[in-house]
Amino acid sequence: MASFEIRSPKAGRYVWVLTSQGRTLATSEEYSRRALAEKAIVTFRMAAVNAPVVDTTIPAASKPAGKAARATGRALAKAVVAGGRAVEKVLGS
Repeated sequence: MASFEIRSPKAGRYVWVLTSQGRTLATSEEYSRRALAEKAIVTFRMAAVNAPVVDTTIPAASKPAGKAARATGRALAKAVVAGGRAVEKVLGS
C-alpha cells in the first residue's frame, strides 16, 4: 500500500515522499513550512485521482498513400437513392 511521508532533509525545510513497498514513487519540492507540505499532499491526491494515462510510446496511425486510398474508396459500396429507396451500388475499378 502506498503512503505519504513528510521528511525534513534540512532544518526548517520539508518535503513529502510517496512510497510503496519500500520504493519511492514521487518526491515533492522543498517547503519552508510543514503545513505547506501537508497542503501539497492533499492537492496531489486530488489531482492524481482524475489523472488520465497517456501512452506516448504508441506511434500515431499513418494515413494511406493517395493512390491506395483512391483504390480503397472505389472498392467500397456506396448508397445511391433511386426512386426514394436507398440502393447499394458497388463501384468497380
